[in-house]
Amino acid sequence: MLLSDSSMLAASGIDERSGKFLFSAFMFRIGLALVTFEQVRPLGMMLADYCFFASLLVLLPSFRSVLRQAKGSGVLPAGALILSGAFLSLLSDSDLRSALVPLAKLFILFGLFAPLAVIHSQNIHKNMLFLIAGISVNCAITVLQAWVFPGIVDALSINPVTPDQSEILRFQGLTQFPVTLGLAAALAVLIGIGLMLSERGKYVRWVLALLVLICTDAALLSGSRTFLASLIPSLIIFALLQEQRRRAIVHALVGIIVLWGALAYFVPGAISQFSDRLGEVGLVDYGRVAVAAQALTDISQKPILGWGVTHFTEAGLTLIPGIDEPQGAHVTFLEYWYGAGLLGAIGFLALFAIPTRRMLQVLRKKVSDDSTNVVRLILASYMSFFIIFSLGPYLHNRYLYIPMFVFAGFTARLLRPVGSYVVARQGGAS
Repeated sequence: MLLSDSSMLAASGIDERSGKFLFSAFMFRIGLALVTFEQVRPLGMMLADYCFFASLLVLLPSFRSVLRQAKGSGVLPAGALILSGAFLSLLSDSDLRSALVPLAKLFILFGLFAPLAVIHSQNIHKNMLFLIAGISVNCAITVLQAWVFPGIVDALSINPVTPDQSEILRFQGLTQFPVTLGLAAALAVLIGIGLMLSERGKYVRWVLALLVLICTDAALLSGSRTFLASLIPSLIIFALLQEQRRRAIVHALVGIIVLWGALAYFVPGAISQFSDRLGEVGLVDYGRVAVAAQALTDISQKPILGWGVTHFTEAGLTLIPGIDEPQGAHVTFLEYWYGAGLLGAIGFLALFAIPTRRMLQVLRKKVSDDSTNVVRLILASYMSFFIIFSLGPYLHNRYLYIPMFVFAGFTARLLRPVGSYVVARQGGAS
């Protein structure tokens, strides 16, 4: 856990030992654990959002302090640029009424949940555990659906927004799409491996290894090609960032071989199914490259203001042979530029550029070994996020943005001159 001295608490304007703050932190982490449960929507809203709003309401009287705590992470200026671009894009869109919903979604994500995530970024170890625990539960539900209990997803879903695709042997658990399950599983596997290398408790390491195994199995069942595309480069980056690089790389290779061997022994059907899908659709989708090129052409017509927030998904719409409906660009950056104009595009890039710069500063700075190890894992996670956003259209998906905000907030804390910081496993206020 991240600890700070009393001067930090006084400077923040928030008593992080108060009952209100602890309740807010608890609700936030429950929401963090539920970010992938997209098919559980009481009254039409994701269960995770109920938790985030409850956490936010408790902090409303101290919201100014929340914003002060969010300074330095890069999240607020990036979000402000995106929101500014979104509002300016209304000048290009005559249908203002239909713009209210996408504007509200962007404001909730970048104006409310972003600072909330940063203020609760202090206990990074607990945040990571809640995140991968929730993803692992979703992955376990997927494994049960595939091998034991086919009706479990239908039984647990509440107002699902997309149909289950298990009939075509692509499993999605309680996420909205099979690819979502694969991407979330990739993040859980990366964090799980990173925590295993730094965890001191033997039994905790065994639990983390089990979670990694479950998430990998579920990712294979999802049939998501982006699972490997996002996981393997991030694991390589994480290994290269270690001080003892050769040993870290050897350990990573041995771990991958052991993991693949365990999967081949216990669930050979999942590997066979995943291999068949790769053989059928291939690793590269050339149609998406053509769509991205068309999106750039469309953007060039309105590069400054964009086409309007109601048209995000229309970037590069192209009818591809063999597909009945026109396809939009599967690059999030292009969607932001197309819909929210140049400011939206710059804001989206800032979500990566500013926190990454902070991470590199921390790695050059003398901080505790535990904090350094966490930042290495966070930097590898950002590599995974960047690949994911470059291969798909993700405008406001909680399971991607909320962890990014948390990681950016934690990194910024390590650079603050007030107080001293370490990562520990016990004690502290939150």
